[in-house]
Amino acid sequence: MRIAIIDDEKPARSELKYLIGLYEDEAEFTEISSGEEALEVLKKEAFDLLLIDMNLGDISGSALAYMARKKMPEAEIVFATALSTYAEKAFEVEALYYLLKPFSGEKVKQMLERYHVKKDRKEEEEEPKRKSFQKIPVTLDKKTLMVDLSEVVYIESQNRVCVIHTKNEDFEDHNTLNYYEERLKDKGFFRIQKSYIVNLRYVSEIAPWFNGTYSVKLSGQKEVVLPVSRKIIKELREELCI
Repeated sequence: MRIAIIDDEKPARSELKYLIGLYEDEAEFTEISSGEEALEVLKKEAFDLLLIDMNLGDISGSALAYMARKKMPEAEIVFATALSTYAEKAFEVEALYYLLKPFSGEKVKQMLERYHVKKDRKEEEEEPKRKSFQKIPVTLDKKTLMVDLSEVVYIESQNRVCVIHTKNEDFEDHNTLNYYEERLKDKGFFRIQKSYIVNLRYVSEIAPWFNGTYSVKLSGQKEVVLPVSRKIIKELREELCI
């Protein structure tokens, strides 16, 4: 969880950092002391949560929040201020919470709980969309075929093209293996070596191979033995829960 605390008063930044740290052990904090600095940082970095003081001196917190919302629509915004007169501004940028100074540990806890509830709800809403995409496009000549992921056994890089091996036939495609790795990383596929990505559902055997390395065999591919990189054998075993 990446958090930016934007406040021109260092004691306020330190207090927020301390209170949030009581509940978020793995939070990564970036302290920002002015609106101008915030604009520069937000151009280069992304955050999950922005805590913005309404009175920054050089830029109003509400103006900064508008700009941050355009730059990072997925980030949650929390206004932190000594005055309760900015509630309308918070509503306009769909702020997650409104923290009043001096900060209360209980209010910080409530803010974080609201953040996690909203995040979990978003993930639940997005899960059906992720599951619904069960095909991958493969370009052949001028045609695009939609291949069922459940049919793909493994993909290999071969002579500057990728060969997609399914249960029944093979396809050549000009996308890179890196492209497939990124596209399939959350769909049960795993890159076992620089030239191979396998569908973990088809892995039937992991065995020692040459010079302390390992290999995998795949269901329905009796003649195929694929090498596993030494660097990722442990990670592969973890993916397969062995």
